Amino acid sequence: MADTYSPVDVFDSMTESTFILKPKTQQKKAGNRRTSKAADSSAVSTNDGYVRLLQGKETRESMELRKQLFKELWNPLEKLLIDIEKQVNNIGIVEVCNFVDTSYKQTDTQEKGRLAQPFAEIAAAVAFAGVNTGDHGKLFQSLQEQLCERGHHVALLESQYCNSLPNMHKCILEQVCGGSRADTEGSGEAEQSQLNGTKAIPYDLSLLKLWWATAVASAKDGHSKRAVIILQDMEGFSPMVVDDFIRIATSYSDAVPIVVVLGLGTSYECVQQTLTKASMSMLNVERFNLQRSRQCIDAAIRHLFVRGETVLSFGAEAYKSLLDQFLLYNFSISGFVKKLKYAAMDFFYAQPLSIVASIVGRSANGACPIRLTSDQIELIRMQRSVQRALEREAEKGAGRAHVHKALTDDAFFQDVVLPQLVCRLSAYRQGYCVGIGLVEAIQSMAPEAAQKPIRTLHYYGLGLQFDECPHWKTLAAVVRRMDMSEMETLLGKLCHVVEQMPPVDWSLVSEDNVNVPGILQSASALLANPDSLSKEDEPFSEEPKRRIRTRTDTDYRSFMMFHSDASDAEIYALEKCCKAVDTALRACLTPYHSVPLNEVFYYRHSHLLDTAFSAQPRAAVQTALGRSHYYINCDCCGPADDDIADGSDSGEDQRIMPT
Repeated sequence: MADTYSPVDVFDSMTESTFILKPKTQQKKAGNRRTSKAADSSAVSTNDGYVRLLQGKETRESMELRKQLFKELWNPLEKLLIDIEKQVNNIGIVEVCNFVDTSYKQTDTQEKGRLAQPFAEIAAAVAFAGVNTGDHGKLFQSLQEQLCERGHHVALLESQYCNSLPNMHKCILEQVCGGSRADTEGSGEAEQSQLNGTKAIPYDLSLLKLWWATAVASAKDGHSKRAVIILQDMEGFSPMVVDDFIRIATSYSDAVPIVVVLGLGTSYECVQQTLTKASMSMLNVERFNLQRSRQCIDAAIRHLFVRGETVLSFGAEAYKSLLDQFLLYNFSISGFVKKLKYAAMDFFYAQPLSIVASIVGRSANGACPIRLTSDQIELIRMQRSVQRALEREAEKGAGRAHVHKALTDDAFFQDVVLPQLVCRLSAYRQGYCVGIGLVEAIQSMAPEAAQKPIRTLHYYGLGLQFDECPHWKTLAAVVRRMDMSEMETLLGKLCHVVEQMPPVDWSLVSEDNVNVPGILQSASALLANPDSLSKEDEPFSEEPKRRIRTRTDTDYRSFMMFHSDASDAEIYALEKCCKAVDTALRACLTPYHSVPLNEVFYYRHSHLLDTAFSAQPRAAVQTALGRSHYYINCDCCGPADDDIADGSDSGEDQRIMPT
């Protein structure tokens, strides 16, 4: 095998959130340096890094359209991702809030003379927030906001401010008694003096007991309020500080209903190793899964790639890189969003055909609302998928004149052919969404070992042919083993999935023009009345029965049935239903390589994603030394000290290029 490895230049990419400034080609005169820099800085600020592509032959209108399309795509996409993350993570947050509400509630009992416990317990919630600590801040802030909305008094503690027990108590008093740490700065001693008339130590936890008795317990709804102490990352706290705090808080639990939330990024063993047995015995612990990263990713993939709520999708290699960064490294939702934004930026910054996204969703009979240059039209004709589509039209005989005009007349190609190609792409995505829904319906009736999440199903749909995917074969075997009642239930679910989807033009989904709803409805009707088969459709005459008994015919039978008690007509109906399900899945799960314009709308630059978001220590150090203003936001390290930016001959060499 030939060695295809090529060394990576350290200047090809930067680390996360870093851009590389291309060096100058030659030195300009000192007299023109200030004017050139001012003109270029105004151009960069006006165009936001967008330049004319196709060697400068692209029109300015196309460049402005790419800039507008990126904003129209990313702004709602970012909002959608934020809403998905909040909705999924809100499940665990609500569970923790309900635990806080129900803690310390008195239970009525008919027992008399019940002995009191010799020690008090503190309600403690162990919240697993995921291994990526960078996302913990946003997660625990949402928990704090919801607890405050329910009337509880919350203190969110970070390990950097609680390196000792007095500092920890001081942060608790500032946030619980006085709101937040920022609001009570400079006024903590005055509030403490008003509580008991004398100046007390600012880290004495008895102040919390006094404040709770005077300000909270005396209120009408004071019995339902709790003092919630959240340790955001317990791994960062000193074990002695946490252990001493629990011992002290236990002595005040009879007067102040204290609830401790221990945020973890690893496992429950951290709690067992941090706290002593005596402290553990003082906690009434319940475990909660606060962050649900996999569920967030599954919901995002369903909305973005399966349902096609964005015009840009990912090819097999780029999608694998997107998942590997999440599943194999950090489980970071923010990192997943960064890669999506990077791909969207690369698509609209560097792809001259990205303006075709403006006609996605329009009718095939309408004229193209944008004007393409001859270079852009030729670039579309050069795409392999477009060539295959035109070749299939030419094979029909009657379409040769149509194809000849599409290749020679730019206006005809732009107003007639291009909208039809885009409509075929949209129809394929709708059919693909139906296919994934059919697979999920089959999985619901399969054993748990044969069930895959939607992120895996989408990867199978992108990267593998139908006959090459082992999971499709497993599901086909599950369908073949169903009896009459199970098959009837399955077809009902499949028909329901198709009915819930938007209308699809099935003549554009696959080359065979398979009508998926018609096939499933016919199979369902056949299954409801298997005795209605005509004589010419009946396969079980005397001669086929004799052939089936032979060993050779039995081994080569296409569908193996395992229903000895079923009649011949029922077995034949089940076999027809299995073939109908197989045909429907093949029609919907056609690989995207056969769809026109897949080179444009399926992002394939996986090497850029891997290089841009992989650690490049040498490049990062060189960038930090030469371009310190990328890392340090100070006055002395501003862009004005950038010598390389001065004296560039062309604005294209001086622009900031995203890696």
